[in-house]
Amino acid sequence: MKKILSIFTVGLMVGCTSFVFAEEVNISSRRADLVAHYLKKSPARELAVEDFLKMVQEGDVASISLIQNISLFSAKDKFGNNCFHLAKNADTLQALARVIRQLSPAKMKDIFTQLRNERNEMGETPLMAHISYGKSDTFFLLYKGSELDTQIKQVLAVDKGGALAQTAQIRKGVVLALSKDAAGRTVAQTALVNADKPGMSRVINFFKTNASYLF
Repeated sequence: MKKILSIFTVGLMVGCTSFVFAEEVNISSRRADLVAHYLKKSPARELAVEDFLKMVQEGDVASISLIQNISLFSAKDKFGNNCFHLAKNADTLQALARVIRQLSPAKMKDIFTQLRNERNEMGETPLMAHISYGKSDTFFLLYKGSELDTQIKQVLAVDKGGALAQTAQIRKGVVLALSKDAAGRTVAQTALVNADKPGMSRVINFFKTNASYLF
């Protein structure tokens, strides 16, 4: 009886080991298939600009992380939108930023500045475009380091009244011009139009606190 139990136990252990090994092989195979799928879109295979912009619009973070060609980040669609204009959400923007840091650490600040401040055919920076689309999760990612951010900070620094009052008014005029799209609407006014969108109240409150003259 003991001998039979021993044989049964050994057989069970072998069976379990075979099952675990087979499962590991299946998992490894699925992972390889997934990697192969994304590698088909890799710049090493001459990723087309259209494909790059499409993955940005769709928020395909996994594919974005495989990009090896920094020149793709200067691409625009037929309406003058760059990859920051087209980014689906905050996760997409962060994925784009990570790749830029990896591929061009020495020039990443210049690339970020250019992408944040470029305007499409509607006269919109990426920040303006996202607010126009009703997106709020990307606001601070696009605002921080933008020219609008720099100019609003300068106004806040001198808007103390007294001798600097005139300087503050001049700087407010600069901010006002920077904040407008081709139709003449400021980004703060656009946020008000989309006040019912999730998270937009935070954007509106930011402008009310820091640049109420944009309403």
